[in-house]
Amino acid sequence: MNLTSDRPRPTISPLELEDDGAGHGSLRPLAVLLAVALAVRLGFVAMFPWALSLDTSGYDAYATNLLERGAYTRFDDRAADSDLPPLYPAFLAVIYTLLGRSPLPVAVAQALLDILTIGLLFFIGLRLAGPQVGLIGAGAYAFSPYMLYQNLTVNDTALAILLLTCGVWLGYTALDKDDWRFASACGAALGLAALTKPWSLLLVPLFMAWWIRRLGLRRSGHLVLAAALAACLVAVPWIVRNSLLHGHPAFISTNDGSNLYQGNNPCLVDYLAHGWDAQWVDCLAPTPAGMSEWHQNQWFREQALTYLKDHPDQWVALGWAKLAALWSPAITPSGLPPEVVAGGEQVTLYHTPLFNLARWLHLATFGPLLIAGMAGLALAWQRRLEIWPLLAVIAVVTITYVVFHPSTRYRAPADPFVFLLAAVSIEQSLRWIRGPTR
Repeated sequence: MNLTSDRPRPTISPLELEDDGAGHGSLRPLAVLLAVALAVRLGFVAMFPWALSLDTSGYDAYATNLLERGAYTRFDDRAADSDLPPLYPAFLAVIYTLLGRSPLPVAVAQALLDILTIGLLFFIGLRLAGPQVGLIGAGAYAFSPYMLYQNLTVNDTALAILLLTCGVWLGYTALDKDDWRFASACGAALGLAALTKPWSLLLVPLFMAWWIRRLGLRRSGHLVLAAALAACLVAVPWIVRNSLLHGHPAFISTNDGSNLYQGNNPCLVDYLAHGWDAQWVDCLAPTPAGMSEWHQNQWFREQALTYLKDHPDQWVALGWAKLAALWSPAITPSGLPPEVVAGGEQVTLYHTPLFNLARWLHLATFGPLLIAGMAGLALAWQRRLEIWPLLAVIAVVTITYVVFHPSTRYRAPADPFVFLLAAVSIEQSLRWIRGPTR
C-alpha cells in the first residue's frame, strides 16, 4: 500500500488560503462550521444539564484530592497512587479552581477543546486532499452525535483527541517544512497525549519511521531526535515518579494489568456477545488481600497471561470478539449483565428513551461513515495520498484494545481520522455527482 507520496505537499497556512471565487479556498466556511459546532455544544449543555455528572467519573476524586490535599490519589486515606494517567485530573483541577467544581463549566471548557480539534482536522484534511475534504472531515466530527455527548462529559476523551490531532498536524508540518521545531512540538503533543492515553506514546516511533521513510535517515535525523527528546521530557518525569512511588519500574498508569485480565478470561466472549462491558465480568479470580497497588497490577497481569498460555484455542475467538465490539457501528456496551442490575448498580441514564434514540442515531451516522472510511482508504491508496499518520492512530487504537478490552469510548480517539478517510470518498462521490466542470 502506498501510504506516502514522493510528491512534495507543502503545508498551507491559514494566511495562504485565498478566496477562489467559489469560497472553497477561504476560511469563511470553516468559521461558519466552528460557530455552528460551538452553538450546538452550548445548546446541548443548556438543554440536557442532567446528562452531565461528576459522580460517574473516576477522575473527579483525583482532581478534588489534588486541590484539597495536594496529593494525586483517588483514595481519602492514601497519600498517592497511579491508577489513572495524570493530565486530565490536572485539567479538571484547573477548571475547578477557576470556575468551581461543577460538570457544567467542565462541559463548556471541553466544548472549546472540541472547537480547536475541529479546526485542526480541517487543516489536516486540507493537507491531505484539499479544502473540501477538510470541511467534510471536520464537519463529520463536529456533528457526530456520539462525540457531541461523549466529549462534554467528565472524562478525558476530548482532551486526548485534541492532543492526538495536534500531534498529527504537527507531524505533517514538520515533514513539509523540514523543521525540528515542529517535530519537537509533535513529540511534546504526543507525550502529553500519553498522559491521558498511555498508548499514544507508541505513535512517536511510528512518526519517526514515517519521516525516515520520506526524507531518508540523514535528512530526517534532526526531526527524529527533536521528537524523541520532547516526548521523553514530557512523559518520563511521570514514569519516574510512579517508579519511585512503588519502588519498582512502573509506566504512566498501573491499571494495565486489571484491563488485561478483564479482556482475557473465559467470560469475555460471552459478555461481548451480549453487548455487556468487559469491566463487569464475574468470572475473575478473587484478588488476594493485602497487596500493594503495584503488586496487585502484576497479579492481574499474571492471571491474564496464564489464561492465554493455557487456552491458545481461545485466541482467535477473543481477538474477533474484541475487534467486532471495538469497531461496531452500534454503541458498546449496550446493556448491563443481570448480576449488575440485581445489585442495584444499573446506570439508568443509559436506558432512557432519549439515550436509546441516541443509540439509533449513532448507528445511522457512524455506520455509513465507517463504510465511507474504508472506501476512502482504497481511494487514498489509489491516489497516493499521505495517510500514514491517520493509519498510525487507527492501528495503535485497534491493536491496543484488541489486546486489552474494547468499548466505543475507547475507540473514540480514532474516529476523527476515520472521518477524514470518509471525507476522501465523500468528496470523490460529490465530484461524480456534479459531473465534469470547466
